[in-house]
Formats: sequence, structure tokens, C-alpha cells
Amino acid sequence: MSNAEKLKKGLKEFSLDHKVEELLPLAKESIRMMVNQKPEENIQIGSSKVGGCPDVPSDFSWPHTNDNRPLYFLCQLNLKEIKPYDTNRLLPADGTLSFFYDAIEQPWGYDPKDHDGFKVYYFSQETSSLDRMEIPASLHEYGNIDSAALQFQNELTLPSLDSPYSMELQEILNEEETDSYRDFEYEWMEVDDLSRATHRIDGYPDSIQGDMYLECQLVTNGLYCGDSTGYSDPLRKELEAGATDWRLLLQFDSEDDLGFMWGDSGRLYYWIREEDCKNKQFDKAWVVLQCF
Repeated sequence: MSNAEKLKKGLKEFSLDHKVEELLPLAKESIRMMVNQKPEENIQIGSSKVGGCPDVPSDFSWPHTNDNRPLYFLCQLNLKEIKPYDTNRLLPADGTLSFFYDAIEQPWGYDPKDHDGFKVYYFSQETSSLDRMEIPASLHEYGNIDSAALQFQNELTLPSLDSPYSMELQEILNEEETDSYRDFEYEWMEVDDLSRATHRIDGYPDSIQGDMYLECQLVTNGLYCGDSTGYSDPLRKELEAGATDWRLLLQFDSEDDLGFMWGDSGRLYYWIREEDCKNKQFDKAWVVLQCF
């Protein structure tokens, strides 16, 4: 079954099959990530993986928050492995992306001050020149993230009603259909026997608590978005047009079996402006945490 057929099947389950031809042009391909838990020593250095110890250049310094708390290593992506699935040509063709996060305090990302709670590194070196670095001893007392290999496949995604693309959806759907579409957003699972955890690269996010495109745009321009402050600021009108510049770099779901939970069974969303991604400026990525 093709990705388009899977999406059509999901829409049909929510009585939206008569809108398939209008909705499919809005679909965007993503890269779904599936985990395969295995011991660290059974995962080749430089391979795409979750948890365990990161594979980094010899001169790498472990990232810390401003108050000197080490960040947790979440995952690394071997971009050569991902290239065959990167149909949108978002990512560099080679190198490694490495993701870190303050899994202890778990910053939400709605405050500009949260910037020290996460890091994304791009290593251009060949994977053969990377070394597996031990986790700081102080993190062990809080529990470890178990290691797992990663596999990839493409998956079509549709935009959320709580996104800058909602106007396009509203032109297609009437009120009753909009209710069905919202149910489709939050309840439909892929028919494949994939992990319930939904990790993905690019495409539209599986959002839990509303729009993140505008949130990223405002908070990275210094506006606080933990309440209505940033959204009612006079600068919003000027900044809002740039919300669609943001792309989903990584959606990282909770995986209780691997030892990590974001809020109440939530997800981390790493975002980046498309131009910054093309320029390999991954230090400009931003993180949003959403949970149920």
C-alpha cells in the first residue's frame, strides 16, 4: 500500500473520503523513525541511533545549561542513511546531526530564556573519525536513556487545524467536516504495525497543544509565549508572516521503554528555519515541548 493510499484509508475512516482529492495536495512527506532497542555495543559508531552515548569528534565538549547542568543526549542522525528518504531535500547530504536536551528540567520552549536547555550539533566529519563519548557521571543518578538503532520510512502528513495552514483547510472543509478532520488529527494511527511513539523528521508535526510555527517565530524574536504576552505584542503582526519559514527538524516522542518521558506522555519538537537548515546553522534550532 502506497503512502497516498494509507492516507486515503485514514481519511475514509473519518468520513472524509469525499475530500481526499482536495486534501492530498496539502500533504507533505515526512521521514518516520522507528526504534529497535539494542545494546550500545551492537550499534556501529556513526550510525543513526537513540540514547546511549553519542558519537562525536575528539574535540567535542559536552553541552551544559547556563547553571552548569549537563544536557542529555537524545539521538544522532547519520545523514547519509537518511538521504534516500529526504524527498523534500531539507537536510545536508552527509554528516551527522546530534540532539541534546535538558531532560531534568524539561524547558517548554515558550520563553526566550529556554535557549540553553537544548542543543543541535552538525558534524561534517566522516563517521569513521567519530568517537563514542561517555555520558557525564552526574546524569546517571537521574536515569539513562537506553540505546536503540533507528530505521526510516517515508510517511505522508497533513497540516493541523491549529497551524498557519488552517485557512487552506477551512476553504476545503465545512463545519461538520472540520470536526471530523480534527478527530482524524488526534485519533488516527497508521495501519502499519509501527511503534505507538511517533518520531519523525520534516513533514507536519503531530501537535498536541496547538500551533508551534508562530510560537517559534515569536519566541526566537524575543517574545514570551507562555501566556498571551507575545501573541498580543505589537511586533506580532510584523513577525507573523515568517511563521511558515519554520520546518520540523525532529519530532521526538516519549518512549517509556527506553527511559524518557516528556511531560505527561508528550513530545519534543525541534524546529528550524528552512534557510538556517540549508546553511547548516543548526545552532539556530528551537525546541517546543507539548504534552497531554
